Amino acid sequence: MPDLASRLRSLPSDTLAALAFFSRVPVKPRPSEFDLRRIAGAWPLSGALLALAPALLFLLASAVRIPSIAAAILALAAMAFLTGGLHEDGLADTADGFGGGATRERKLELMRDSRLGTYGALALALAILLKASALGAIGVFPWRGALAIVCVAALSRALALWHWSATEPARSDGMAASAGRPDRVSLTVAALTGLAAAVLLLLAFHLAAILALLLAGAGVGLFSRVAEKQIGGHTGDTIGAAEQIAEALLFTGLASAATTVLA
Repeated sequence: MPDLASRLRSLPSDTLAALAFFSRVPVKPRPSEFDLRRIAGAWPLSGALLALAPALLFLLASAVRIPSIAAAILALAAMAFLTGGLHEDGLADTADGFGGGATRERKLELMRDSRLGTYGALALALAILLKASALGAIGVFPWRGALAIVCVAALSRALALWHWSATEPARSDGMAASAGRPDRVSLTVAALTGLAAAVLLLLAFHLAAILALLLAGAGVGLFSRVAEKQIGGHTGDTIGAAEQIAEALLFTGLASAATTVLA
């Protein structure tokens, strides 16, 4: 596939562009324009690179005997700092819209409101608690926790791209509508990164990794159907929400490996 070969050669530059768009990392020179359909293929890899620092922080915290749940919270806080809470904001806005709007138009209006509502606060709290408790359980084996942080960052973004590509834009304006949907080559590149992350998890977590992948796939698939019913498809917020849903369910599934060993 000539297009795939060309896209793989440009993966380093696309990854830098994805880091510039999806994080607070000071990429220089910062691109003046972003082709989101193109750099979508680099999103999982950029997520894995962003997760290296939180994973290292998790290992360092574990090395100085900080409890695994506290180490998990520190790692998650570091990741949120690096991304600027972009995906968490999408989850909160989506929950406020879906929970508080009576009509499709009202739901979309609420999703554009920057203020945090009750449904958004609840969704954020539940997601953070689920991720922190699950990563804390995984973290009784620190190297597994660090590996999970990096691989989950890649896989959750690959699954968010699935949500993006599998649904129609819910609006005629906005970022998601103007960007269109990821092209076939971008999805292939992202899938390759996601596959590599999945293989690493399978080698380290065995059956728990299968459970995690099934939970995350089912969760994002169900969320995509709900988004279609609620607002007619995807927005930038629902893409972020899909990433957070995948992340929480991946950590939850992987945590079963730790609870099985400790039982």
